[in-house]
Amino acid sequence: MQLSDIPLHTPDVVGRLLGEEAVLVQPQQGVVRVLNAVGARLWELADGGRTVSELADIIAAEYGVDKERASADALAFCEDLARRGMLRLAV
Repeated sequence: MQLSDIPLHTPDVVGRLLGEEAVLVQPQQGVVRVLNAVGARLWELADGGRTVSELADIIAAEYGVDKERASADALAFCEDLARRGMLRLAV
């Protein structure tokens, strides 16, 4: 995955925001993943309409972190969820 890629939720994942956290469930695999506030925000933003770089820009602005750190974290987050089958790349 690259900063120019556009992440999108996979259709078999059910995601719910609960306060500042999010719970992601893959019912067919019996997998549940809980995301912290930043992960929940990234999940919310990864709707197929923004690049990973744009997600990082939003996180940097909202959480007051530098762009380089936000970019590295957003990329690692998206790569992790893609490996787990929770995100895919928009076409």
